[in-house]
Amino acid sequence: MAVKTYNIKINGSEEFNTFWARLMTDARDAYNVCSDYIVAESIPIGLTPIHNRCYDKLRKQFPSLPSQAVIRVEKEVLQAFKSRKANKHNVNNPHKHNLSITLDKRLYSNFTAEGISLTSGRSNHRERVLFNLYPKISEMFLSSMAKDPTIFYRNGSLWMSIPFEVQGCMLQNENAVGVDLGMKRFFVTSEGNAFADKEYLKQRRKLRYLKRCLQSKGTKSAKRHLRRLSRRERNLSKNECHKAANILLSSTKASYVVVEDLSKIKVKTSRSKYGYKRKRHNNALSQVPFYMFKEILTYKATLAGKQVVSVSPVNTSQNDCRDGSKSGVRNGCRYYTRDGKVFDADWNASVNIARRANHPTSNVLPIDGRLSFLVGRASSTAQLLRD
Repeated sequence: MAVKTYNIKINGSEEFNTFWARLMTDARDAYNVCSDYIVAESIPIGLTPIHNRCYDKLRKQFPSLPSQAVIRVEKEVLQAFKSRKANKHNVNNPHKHNLSITLDKRLYSNFTAEGISLTSGRSNHRERVLFNLYPKISEMFLSSMAKDPTIFYRNGSLWMSIPFEVQGCMLQNENAVGVDLGMKRFFVTSEGNAFADKEYLKQRRKLRYLKRCLQSKGTKSAKRHLRRLSRRERNLSKNECHKAANILLSSTKASYVVVEDLSKIKVKTSRSKYGYKRKRHNNALSQVPFYMFKEILTYKATLAGKQVVSVSPVNTSQNDCRDGSKSGVRNGCRYYTRDGKVFDADWNASVNIARRANHPTSNVLPIDGRLSFLVGRASSTAQLLRD
């Protein structure tokens, strides 16, 4: 099963909007108080101990917050601590800044395509609010099951984020395609296809230059513009990841998409083989949204009847793809083999990546200069992959 999420605007009365804006503000503050209290009192991470120690404290400090919302806050804090522990994040106790609440059956009822009944300012009363419907939402309600939504505040209006459980397609075959990710070429596949968007790289360089200029000023106005540019850069990268994922999935018939596990690539490549720091390289590497791309590719692959597999990236660029031996030499974007052949280095790496998945592959010998670039082919993406 895959999950697709859509945002939709809520048409509520002014009184209703004011109530929920205040409710979400109290919920955010209660979240931060609960998080700090768990750390200060060393409360065990579990729903029962957190509820026993925090519930009365939050009810007294935030009397306008309904008991159902307090329980929801406790669960969100618990999830944040569990996520931090699972991902081994050594950060301070989690804090919340945005105005949002993930709803459950205590806070809503009668959830349909037309609207939803939500807790209101009146005691023991739920107000029915309608959605600003558009065709895709109506289609999703007819074909898929809606899960617990999240209500959030944006630009003075209430919005709802609705996740739908979507049945993925069955795998069509056992073939695998390897994908090598990079900084200039976003990806190169073992089938000889590559994706490199020069317009995206140009816009990203421009945004990075403007950010450096603002960082040197340090004024209040510069910091405000810097936050705006950071949002633009994040949205630009997210749009590029969606575009690249669609092109990648539509360019291959293989059911298994094999990618490298680059979760700690910046730490592992922080120094050269001579021991020198690679500050410039790591600054450039941090601009490439590898993790975002993998997350987007994973859920899109499920909808397209494919599966994403992660493998170790060790020596994929140094080994000869024909026999797996470390006999050749990589120099830039070329790989020079022991018998005098010249391969495209990224293509050679992607073939090695594909073979680590232990599935049949349809690789092509990665002769340098034979790559097929896929820029501009997003319009040919299958209708199944469109959001």
